[in-house]
Amino acid sequence: MKTLIDYQGRPVRLTEERREHILEHPEMAGLEDAVADTLHAPELVIRSQTDETATLNYR
Repeated sequence: MKTLIDYQGRPVRLTEERREHILEHPEMAGLEDAVADTLHAPELVIRSQTDETATLNYR
């Protein structure tokens, strides 16, 4: 498991299962570093509708 830091300085756990799921998407090929970049400097942050403790970070 990898720990990344989000735009508010909070630690975010990225499990191997989640990392693999993200990188299965064809548009994410070769963009593993973009995950950390997006957490650190998102263009848009939306609170999850299904998990009140989660946010969705977009770039």
